[in-house]
Order: sequence, then C-alpha cells, then structure tokens
Amino acid sequence: MVKIVRVVGERGKEVGSILWRCVYSFSLTLLCSAGLALIPQGPESLRLVSHPGWTFPVFIFAVAAWSTAAWYSARLTLGRVFDGTSLLDRTDTPFVNHIRMWLPRFLGIVPASVLSIQFQRMGQPALALACFATAFAMGVFVVKRRAWFASRFRGFDGGTAPIRFESLQQRTVLTVSIAIVLTFLLLFAVWIWPVEVTRLVSAPALLCFAFASWILFGDLVLTYYFKQARLPSMAALPLLLFVVFSLWNDNHQVKLLAAAPGDPPVIRRNIDAHLDAWLQTRVDSGALVPGRPFPLFVVAAEGGGIRAAYWTGMVLAKLQDDSEARFGRHLFALSGVSGGSLGGSAFAALVADAGSGGLDGAACARGARDGAYQACMRNVLQRDFLSPTLGYALYPDMLQRFLPFALPPADRARAMEAAWAQGWESATGNSRFGRRFDQLWAGDPAMNVPSLLLNATLVDGGNRIIASDLVIDGRFPDAYDALDPVLDLRQMSLATAVHNSARFSYISPAGTVSACHEGKTLVACAPGRERRPWGRVIDGAYFENSGVESVRDLLFAMRPRLAQWRERGYDIDTAVIVISNSPDAIAPSGKQDPANARMDTTFLSELLAPPLGLFNTRTARATFAVTAGLRDMAVILPAGPERFVWFGMHSANETPLGWALATETFDGIDALLQPPQEGKLPFKSVLARLPPP
Repeated sequence: MVKIVRVVGERGKEVGSILWRCVYSFSLTLLCSAGLALIPQGPESLRLVSHPGWTFPVFIFAVAAWSTAAWYSARLTLGRVFDGTSLLDRTDTPFVNHIRMWLPRFLGIVPASVLSIQFQRMGQPALALACFATAFAMGVFVVKRRAWFASRFRGFDGGTAPIRFESLQQRTVLTVSIAIVLTFLLLFAVWIWPVEVTRLVSAPALLCFAFASWILFGDLVLTYYFKQARLPSMAALPLLLFVVFSLWNDNHQVKLLAAAPGDPPVIRRNIDAHLDAWLQTRVDSGALVPGRPFPLFVVAAEGGGIRAAYWTGMVLAKLQDDSEARFGRHLFALSGVSGGSLGGSAFAALVADAGSGGLDGAACARGARDGAYQACMRNVLQRDFLSPTLGYALYPDMLQRFLPFALPPADRARAMEAAWAQGWESATGNSRFGRRFDQLWAGDPAMNVPSLLLNATLVDGGNRIIASDLVIDGRFPDAYDALDPVLDLRQMSLATAVHNSARFSYISPAGTVSACHEGKTLVACAPGRERRPWGRVIDGAYFENSGVESVRDLLFAMRPRLAQWRERGYDIDTAVIVISNSPDAIAPSGKQDPANARMDTTFLSELLAPPLGLFNTRTARATFAVTAGLRDMAVILPAGPERFVWFGMHSANETPLGWALATETFDGIDALLQPPQEGKLPFKSVLARLPPP
C-alpha cells in the first residue's frame, strides 16, 4: 500500500510539473473549448459564423491558429531541457516522455473536435464536417510531420531526439515573432475600427485568435524564454500585474461628449409640471375631452441583452404601426433595464425622428412591408453588438489590465456604445444615439416622445441610479438622479445613458462616475470645477430586472395630479404595459406553488450556493416587482378596465442572454408577432383602448 501511494505521488508530481510547464496551452485549450460547448451563449455566438460570406472561412482559420498554437507551444515547452532543478528537466522516464509526446498532439485536435460536436448538436452538419476535417488534418500533421519535414532537433548524444531537445531552431523564433506581431496588428485594427473589423472577424473568430495569442505569449514568452535565460517561469506574472495595477488603471470612466459654449441647457422636467403640460397638449389637439376615456400608458421593459432589446422594440413598434402612430401619443413614459432600455430608447428615438419628419425619408423605412417602425427597428437592432465589444475586451482593454496607468480610449464600453450609435446612423441616417441624452426631447412641441427612465445600479451601495428627462426626486425612494447637477453625467450621449443601464459584467465594465467638488463639498458641475470619482454604475438588473419598481414610483408620483384632472371631468384611463422577454413567461400572481420549485445540483454547493442564490434573486426580484405592481394597481389607480397588460415571450426555445443573436433567432422572435402566435399577446386589447383617429 505504501509503495502504491509513493508511486501515485511521484506520478502526480511529474504530471503537475508537466502541466505547469505548458499551463497556458493546457488550461486555455480545455477550459475555453468547454466554455464554447457548455455555456448557453456559446452555441448562439457560433451561429454568427454560419451566415453566408467570409465569416466561416475566417473562423476556421482562427480555429486552426488556436489548435496550432496549443500544439506548438506545448511541444516546445515540454520538449526543451533547461538548466536547473525542475523535475521535468531531470526526468526521462517512459511515462513522462509518453506525456511529452501525446499531450501536445491531444491539445492540437481538441478545439476543432469540440466545435465539430457542437455544430452537429446545433443542426449544422456542413460546419461540423468542416471542423472535423480541420481536427483530422491537424491530427495527421502532428503525427506525420517528422516524416514529411525531417526534423533537425539535436538530441543529447548528438543524434535526433523526437521528444527532448536542448536548443531552439531559428525558424521557430521567427514563427513566434511573426505570430506576436500579427497579434498586435489585430489589436490595433480592432482598436481603430472596432465595428468594421468585426463585420468580418466575428466574436467566435476573435476568441480563437485571442486564445492562440495568449497561449503563444504565455507559454513561449513568459515560460520558455525566461527559463532559457535561467530565470524562474513568469507564468503567474499576468495575474500579479492584474491585481496590483488595478489600483491605478481604471479606464472605465463614463464617456462624456465635449461641451461647447453654445450648447443648449439641459432638459429636465418636474413630474407634476410635465404631466400637466403633456395632458394639456392633448386637450389642445382635441384628443382629450371631458367625459371620454383617454388612455395613458406607462411601459416597463425587462432586461435581457439583445433578446430584451429586440422584443421590447418590436412590441412597441408593432403597436405603433398597427395603430397608425396613435399608440405613441398615449405613451407617457417608459422604464427600462439593460436590453429593455435599448429597445425602449430606440422606439423613443424613432418617435422623435417621426416628429421631425426624418423617419419617412430614412433608408430603413423604404419599402417597409409591415410598417416603418418595425422595419427600422429590425434594421437598427438586428446586428452583432457582441463582436466589437468582445474585440475590445480581448485586445486593447485586455492589454490595459496589465499597465500601471489608464488608457480611456481602450475602454471596451466605448465599443458597445459606438456599435449602437453606428447601427442607428446606418439605419436612419442621423446621429441621434450619439447626441447628448437630453436632446432626445428637443424640438418636440407635441410631447410625443415618451419620457425615459433608464435604470442602472450603483456598485457602492446597491441603489438605483436613474437617467431620465424627469427629475428623480424623493418620490423614487432610495434612488439617485443620474442627471443631478453635482454628478458629471449631463454630457453623456443617449448611447452612453442606455449602456449605463446595460453594463452586465463581464462583457461590459462598471462605469466610473465623477462628481464635482469644492473642497469636501459636492457642488454643481461647471467648467473648471474639480472632479473626483463618485461611484460606479452597472446593469440595472442587479437591483431589479423588470423596470416595474420605477413604474410604481412614477405612478405614485403622478397620482395626485391625475386625481386633479379627474376632478375636472377628464377620464384618464391609466394602464401599465409590462414587456417580459423571458421565454415561456407568464404574468406572475399570488402565492408560489411548491410544485414549481426546483432543486439545483448539489455539486460544490459549499462554494456555489451563495453566488447562485444571489444571481437567481435577479429574476426573483423582477417577479416580485411585477406581482407587487399588479397588486398596487388597485391602490394607485381607480377601478376600471384592465390596468395591467402583460407582453410575455411565449417561446419554447431558450434564447440565451447576450448582445448577438443569429438571424434564425431574430426570425423566431418575429414569428411571435405574426398569426397565430400574435393572438396569444394582448395587442388587440391595447389597440381597442385607443380612441378612433
């Protein structure tokens, strides 16, 4: 028994020494392959390369580069014998030599093999076959290369050694140098043209190229070359730099537009005064008359990445098209979270374009088969917003993490905002998403552009911070006003305001917000005032994912003024529309049924139970907020017709969260808005409330 334990221990030390020598090749190849196969976003991102064009050939080339880097780096680091006392350098047993030979070969075929299986599971046999062919070609190459190329590695006795060698060939140095130079060229290309580059090099290809470059740099630079110089391996150096330099290299300051002397004043509206003015414009137009019901809608749009953005935008666009643009005149405000903020803001921007006469002439509205709003919403949101952000995250922003100073232009948040702004401009021909947030409501005398409440979460405190044209006062309990004069956010663009609500880690970073100071006192921001970091904002879903909490606060704030209008004989028919993008969602109600509960796996429960519980409360808080909102309608609003309208995504297909969806996924969401699925949603109920044109 003692002998067995001793042998197992010795083998364990030998395996540990081998894996540490090629830690980047081993860990990045296995973990990243597993991530693409097991994480729900993996298959959805892989569908991006199935579109016609060059995306799949580029992806296959990237997979081949990753496979080659894994094999090449592991072979060199395991085969080289360095001076020193390392167990691996002193060991020449058949067991160790067997691993030296076959581990690199195994790593070389893993990426393409895993992707082949994944594409087959996704119902893409042609792509699966291409990946299988890549894995097969790689396997044949690594086994037969010596017979083909007559390797010249010098062994210990002056002969040829197939496994261990003492010196590195010059062509190998050249190969590694070229690979690193190409990596930096890709880095700068993504940095300068994030949207343009990622139209060809999509997110999956970027990941594969990044894995290849990290493996080459980690194993061959931080391990191989340091040991060749008779220094310890620096494989752990990036982790040390990442931790230490995080004290000084925060480059995620919320981006602000440059201020100019002629800029118009910031638009801020008191809730009571704005509600009066909004209703008065309807009186003046003849739409609101005493004794006739006048619907007033407030929308809560749930978060959920591009899935939420597209579903929210398309539901609102369909209501607007089917009502011949009457729905928007009855929409007072929209509370959004994450993707719901993007979809709601895109709708509000389209209403603003229509008010200025720009929508009819927009490229996205030409030849619209089912209405200008739906056509333009598709054109704006049916895009890959993941690849530009991921490209920044993997290249310029990744480099930033290991520097002791901040490079704001390398912030990956800017890539997401630029992708939204460019997507909007490409579809509509104007730069509305890139303009100052509050200017969305400039030039809107009819007050048809709904108010926005874009909900974010403050990291340091966990409170809501809401960006809105409405003044967020004490009637929004425990919430901060993002446009408070002391906070340096009034120069942010519409894209930035939306992104602050949608900063779901780790794709989007927490945004650092500054406040203006005079000494230790916070003062209104003005040119020349001292600015210091005040807090960090992240996705509003961390606080509450449905957006209903802010709707409830708004309705309580509106309640006294609405009562006054009703006393004057005006029948204000207020209703809440909740847009939920969770597949198979139904409006929650009442006590929970124990039969609906589920017991998750107990694997590593000591470690996983706390984070899983915290993450699941994201959905539970949203469900609670909607249920409480349904209950409170009877308290806030007078008795009448249905006050709570639920647009749930009744889909049997689980669509993962993320910022990119495949074309067939977008088509599946569109199908929910067509007969017969359309009949399951309350479109007719909402349209029936609208007065005739």
